Amino acid sequence: MVISDIDLRLLRVFRAVVEAGGFSNAQALLNISQSTISTQMSQLETRLGFTLCHRGRSGFRLTDQGDLMYRQVVQLFQSLQQFQLQADELKGGLCGHLRIGMIDSIITDPACPVSRALAEFARKPNNAVHVSLQVMSPQELEAQLLDNRIDVAFGIFCSPLSGLTYQPLYRERDLLVCHHSHPLATMSSGPSLAREISRARKVIRTFLGTQELVPLDTDADTIFATVTNVEAAALLIRSGAYIGFLPEHYAQHWIEQGDMVALLPGQCTRYSDFSLVTRAHQPTPSRSLAGFLQSVDVVLADMGAEGKGAAHDRVRTHFAQADVNIEAL
Repeated sequence: MVISDIDLRLLRVFRAVVEAGGFSNAQALLNISQSTISTQMSQLETRLGFTLCHRGRSGFRLTDQGDLMYRQVVQLFQSLQQFQLQADELKGGLCGHLRIGMIDSIITDPACPVSRALAEFARKPNNAVHVSLQVMSPQELEAQLLDNRIDVAFGIFCSPLSGLTYQPLYRERDLLVCHHSHPLATMSSGPSLAREISRARKVIRTFLGTQELVPLDTDADTIFATVTNVEAAALLIRSGAYIGFLPEHYAQHWIEQGDMVALLPGQCTRYSDFSLVTRAHQPTPSRSLAGFLQSVDVVLADMGAEGKGAAHDRVRTHFAQADVNIEAL
């Protein structure tokens, strides 16, 4: 089979359908109608000569051949991405794409270096890099790093995975909060409040799990809601029906306005390590990623962050084999 531009377009549709879990879910991702997706999938199956998936009332499901084909398609697009990066490197300067992933609601965090690092990176000479910035859960960030779909990630990662390098940046402080309408909001601090906190309905973030309960004298029976991000946790807490931990920087403006109340802030606090993550082994590292990591290094030094030397060594280690002059970036 000789692959044409049309075939690549159809294969992208196939990959999107698989990763979205079906035709209807892929509509928003591809920005085309379900009927168009169905037509293009049929065209691809005709071109290949076998059925890729079953669709209908029983739901979307790949055939055995379709599952093998999907794996091959992922490898194909990874190879195309590497080819594009290598071709861009030959032009000199900074070009190509830089794909950054991060967890949500970090814009209010003064300790987070992402915004300042992006500004530092944009000031580099001959910089024509297209930056793609995506917000995902920690599990999604790790999966996309391993799948070579993003280049670097920022977030809170509780269980490090093999194949990834985690560089701690700082510790994020969480406060236990409730809405001003919650019964606990007007209780005086003391044993009675601590007892009621242990009994109250709680919301937790799935990527932290029961770790959010460690500072509290309670168990999993009091978890009545789970979320994948901070904004969803804040929405449930502001309903007045739940209490939960929120990053202090994120909750502070609601606390100052009296919309939220911090519960026993001297006692009910927790900390999470915020990290920068990259792939541990990068056979063809890009100048754009090297330049961005160097920008992070500069910002950390400016902010007086610990680990500046470690971050600089990480950049050198990852890109020494690529003959990248870090100091010139």
